[in-house]
Amino acid sequence: MESKLNFEAIETYAKAYTTKFLDEVYASKEKIAGDEILQLPVEQVGLLILNNIYQSWALEAEKLKSAYFNYEAEGVKAEMKRLMNVLSKNILVDKPSFEPLLIDAVKKTLLLIASPYNFYNDLLNEKEVSLDSLVTTKKFLKINNGVLKMLINKLEISPEMLNNPRVLLDEAFGSIDSVPLNNDDIVQKFSIHLTLVLDDFYIEEEAKPVLHAQEFEGEDDEDDESESTINDSFIGNSYETVADKLKNNRQTDSLKSMLSINEKFMFINDLFDGNQEDFTKVLDFLESCESRQEAVSFVENNYLKHNIWKENAPQVKAFMALLDKKFVS
Repeated sequence: MESKLNFEAIETYAKAYTTKFLDEVYASKEKIAGDEILQLPVEQVGLLILNNIYQSWALEAEKLKSAYFNYEAEGVKAEMKRLMNVLSKNILVDKPSFEPLLIDAVKKTLLLIASPYNFYNDLLNEKEVSLDSLVTTKKFLKINNGVLKMLINKLEISPEMLNNPRVLLDEAFGSIDSVPLNNDDIVQKFSIHLTLVLDDFYIEEEAKPVLHAQEFEGEDDEDDESESTINDSFIGNSYETVADKLKNNRQTDSLKSMLSINEKFMFINDLFDGNQEDFTKVLDFLESCESRQEAVSFVENNYLKHNIWKENAPQVKAFMALLDKKFVS
């Protein structure tokens, strides 16, 4: 089984959470202020809302520019900054305007903890993305922000990488060694208004079957073993079956190289309690195993039998599927 992100479930939760939260907050008031946004149960949600408000102000400020005035003058820039500081202390948002902001912030926060790769992929593909906008966003990200810092570092050296966000993102994820945040505290804070179960955000899919050589060669191959064809003579010992290739891949592909970015974050966070050192040690041991049976026995004896891992949890199934790929026969 393989686990994929369930975007529909994230959208559904974000809307349901927003409805409950807004009904409670706006029951006794018509508008919510900036300091109240910062005091939301999930701090990251509040910060992302403020980031959206700031980005909206930046776009509005651009529209103010005129052919008749020099907006690049130091005095004008200083006054615009002062105005922004004043406005930031006087945020006041009504319910209809706050609703889309909250839905968006909840979805982004859930992506940050469930799939950082998807969050940053979306961020790099935003229409107005730039090095300056990423630097601004860094001020509003408190969880799993190591990737953003790496993105900024790479863009400061090679600004042209922004033209190829996929390569930029892969290099950034490959360079970080920070441990993803433990999600328990955030899950509990979300659950104050609506119970949050992160497992609901993953879809289990059947892994694609592996095709073996006999599936290509036909059922009558055994009967034809005694017959020597011109093709057999020409190919000789250089012929490599699909099964041979799979065997060779098993010998060369490491578990770490087979991991996707999201799987790495998920396994470290959900199966190893955020302990990257333990995760690395276990992977190194499994890498040394001679067979799938040996690797599975290790997992069963050390984690499943002691109920440290739940056998039916999506994360555990995804981890076992990784072993299947590694030790495919």
